[in-house]
Amino acid sequence: MADNNYQQLIDDSKRYLRMRYDMLRLELLEKLSRIVALILLVVVSTVLALAAFVYFTFALVAWLTPLLGAVLPLCIVGGIFVLMLILGIVFRKPLFINPLVAHLSHILFYETPNSENDENAQTL
Repeated sequence: MADNNYQQLIDDSKRYLRMRYDMLRLELLEKLSRIVALILLVVVSTVLALAAFVYFTFALVAWLTPLLGAVLPLCIVGGIFVLMLILGIVFRKPLFINPLVAHLSHILFYETPNSENDENAQTL
């Protein structure tokens, strides 16, 4: 009788560990899919923003050319690019790094509510 109880305990422990392992794999899959979706969103948004930016700079040069000649508008747009580059480097932490780290840490460390844990919490 005692051997049967021990065998049942071992079987239940194995089943529990298998279920926990499967749950860990599913959570990892969910987190990785959210990270890949975030990376794709950033890449697509960046490409679209750069394309729009290129068109707007061409429009600015075309608008300034009759007023300032052919070379000065190009220098102005180049100066705007350099200024934006400098601002991007100076403010890289608050503009790029901190939001990205915050979003990734939220994805990786946010605990989704588990129905099993909710039931246990209600009975306690």
